[in-house]
Amino acid sequence: MKNLYIVIILLINCSSLPTKQNTDTMNVTSLINQGNAYWGKRVNHKSAKLAALFYKKAFEINKADLYLAASLSKSYFFQAYYLESDLSKRDTLLLKGAKSALEGFENSKFYQTFLDTTKFGVNEIKLEAIKKAPIETISVLFWWAINHGNFLINRPVIDRINSREMLEVAMYRISTLDEDYYYGGPSRFFGMLYSRLPGVPLNRARLNFEQSLLGNPNFFGTRFLRAKYYHTKLGNRELFEEDLKFIINGDPSLLPDAMPENLFEQERAKELLRDATILFE
Repeated sequence: MKNLYIVIILLINCSSLPTKQNTDTMNVTSLINQGNAYWGKRVNHKSAKLAALFYKKAFEINKADLYLAASLSKSYFFQAYYLESDLSKRDTLLLKGAKSALEGFENSKFYQTFLDTTKFGVNEIKLEAIKKAPIETISVLFWWAINHGNFLINRPVIDRINSREMLEVAMYRISTLDEDYYYGGPSRFFGMLYSRLPGVPLNRARLNFEQSLLGNPNFFGTRFLRAKYYHTKLGNRELFEEDLKFIINGDPSLLPDAMPENLFEQERAKELLRDATILFE
């Protein structure tokens, strides 16, 4: 009887011990919380980098977490777009951002189920999956497209053309599910894309920029992109300066969640405005 009592006690004690799965969950939660805390202070360069570091450590434990994959991808983009001046390092960050978002998508329950049931060939699977992607995957699709699209900006035209279909399909799918995602992000992306691609009527770029601004006039990044790519391509200096002065004189706190981005956009707008004479010679 005494031996039986000892066995029961041991079983109870063992059942209360944390499993690896529980430990991993606690570790991921802790890492995400730390990443979020630094992300909230991302206007500071060091904090922005630490946010990415904590998200990366958490993502290494759980690569199927869509929120985590999107957070990591977005943090890489923030560093590349706002903080890094070295073009080579910038491209590396954008590629990391695209890779982490795509990994999140490919490890999602939706994609794994799609792989098991699809009859498409290897080269078509990803494209067809994106066409049918559910709303819970749009965050990783968006940040994959944003990172990959920005990486392509300074690449040869043929690279942009070759990637056009998948980028367009991803953004069209996001727009279908949530056209206002990330302050009119899909329309803003198309405005930039169609300003840069050869052979595309510039009217398409204009309409997309206007659509993005319609519901999000105080997200400064849209006006900056319109000034940098659309107005310069048309040679319209007056509208170029109008957009940039709107950013410079605007209140970045009108969008609290995007205030760090708006603050950086104000600095970028000042720099671009100083280059006006060179751009419109």
